[in-house]
Amino acid sequence: MSEEKELLLYSESFPLNEKKERKRVKPIAECHKYLKGVKIDPSQIIYKPLTPKDLDEIKKLHQEWFPVKYEDEIFEQSILYNQGAYFSVGAFYYIETEKGKYHEIILGLILCRWVYADKFFFDTTSKDLEKEITAALNYENEAKLFLYKEKYYHVAYILSIGVVDECRKMNIATQMLKSILNYAIGFDFCVGVYLTVISDNFSAKKFYEKNGLVSVNHIENFYDVEEKKYPCDVYVKIFTRQEKDKCLEQFSKMMTFNQRIMRNILKVYYFLIKIFMLIFLCHCFKKKVKTE
Repeated sequence: MSEEKELLLYSESFPLNEKKERKRVKPIAECHKYLKGVKIDPSQIIYKPLTPKDLDEIKKLHQEWFPVKYEDEIFEQSILYNQGAYFSVGAFYYIETEKGKYHEIILGLILCRWVYADKFFFDTTSKDLEKEITAALNYENEAKLFLYKEKYYHVAYILSIGVVDECRKMNIATQMLKSILNYAIGFDFCVGVYLTVISDNFSAKKFYEKNGLVSVNHIENFYDVEEKKYPCDVYVKIFTRQEKDKCLEQFSKMMTFNQRIMRNILKVYYFLIKIFMLIFLCHCFKKKVKTE
């Protein structure tokens, strides 16, 4: 019986039951059999996007970590790097199985999705965020002449973040979250990140607050787990103008001479397109006025 208990995994993402206990699950992911008796060197962990070969493993890890089930389409799109509405980061480690032979395993992962900073976003988070986002926007971007800011800008919605039981308290979740923030802030159209967490997951909320996210809303009956409703808290981090500018400055320093030339050419190209659009819209407006 004691051996059975040792094999059960614990996740605070599962809600408390009537006895104020959380559901424990048996391990089903492949990584656990490779982690037995292995001492992980945190300096050797590699953080990179998930790929199609990781699909089965991330599905199993999500079953261990979360009570909410995602559709297969979400997992399938999350493993296609920089394509479509989803993106991801995984923490990978190489374990020597035989002399000179290594097997790559997943120690943790984050799944994200681009979403519009539209009315639904502000209804879910907070109306006050609109002022904060507006203050952080770069109004030198001429695109705002043609597009409403709440339809043009995006936020990165963090669907899930998890680390295997054997590798907790190794700073893995922090490093993955930093990777996501650094990735998202590099996009001009991204104004921040947000997520929802079950309200009694106090360790997760403490982790988010430690990493700069702020609680902006509490929603009753948000999660539906085993035919019961549970509340959630919404956490947000809006990128400041200073953070965006600093990221752009660091990116510029890393660019090669040829990349700088190409970037300047693209700037001129996009500027000419905007001028053309403006002339075209003025022409259409004049034409409409004449016909009326």
